Amino acid sequence: MSLLLPQTRPGAVRSASPLDIHGDRYVDLVVDLDGGEPSSARGRVGATDCPGDLAPGDRVRVRFTMGVMVSVEREDG
Repeated sequence: MSLLLPQTRPGAVRSASPLDIHGDRYVDLVVDLDGGEPSSARGRVGATDCPGDLAPGDRVRVRFTMGVMVSVEREDG
């Protein structure tokens, strides 16, 4: 399924790097998505749209809109 369609995909964090740009906080992420294509996604989300303590291997659900990563939440369990 194309990431151009709004969707939420599960995956595992490969890397998460906090970033401060002119006083605004962001997180640069690389997430290995489960199944389908593409198999990984890279993006920058606002710190308020992402758990602040993500670490490699954490299971997450990533929300995409028009192919852009817009939010990340930790998977339950």
